[in-house]
Amino acid sequence: MKKLVLLLVAATTLVACDNGIGENLDALTARLAEVNAELAAATSGLQTDISSIGDELQSALETVQANKAQVQEAIATIEDIQAGLDAALDALQDAVTDEDVAELLAQVQELSESIQMLEDYGDSDYDGIINYLDKCPDTDPGVEVDTDGCPIND
Repeated sequence: MKKLVLLLVAATTLVACDNGIGENLDALTARLAEVNAELAAATSGLQTDISSIGDELQSALETVQANKAQVQEAIATIEDIQAGLDAALDALQDAVTDEDVAELLAQVQELSESIQMLEDYGDSDYDGIINYLDKCPDTDPGVEVDTDGCPIND
């Protein structure tokens, strides 16, 4: 019996509470439909924007990759130029100065004078008379010559 009384009290309470819930539930359902419609309208524009952004990002990525290759080529060219400049700088550091050239020219002149002296005091035709005093410098080998280096006529 207690169960029956409890059941009746519960049913009565439920019926009493249901008076305004149905109307409120209908209003909430209508508002939910409106929000769903607004959300659908907003997201359709977003999907179009996201698709457009994706295309733009893909295009930008392709451009970046192409530019990356050009930058790498430019870097290689710059490195080649830098190597050439380093070699030129090394050559300039090893280059002689005007004073070095003048000193070398003086040494060449001194060597030229020494060579001339060797030629003058040498015997090119091997006739026993030094070139400086030899009046016939091209006598044949083995020919008897006088003191001037000229062949003696018998």
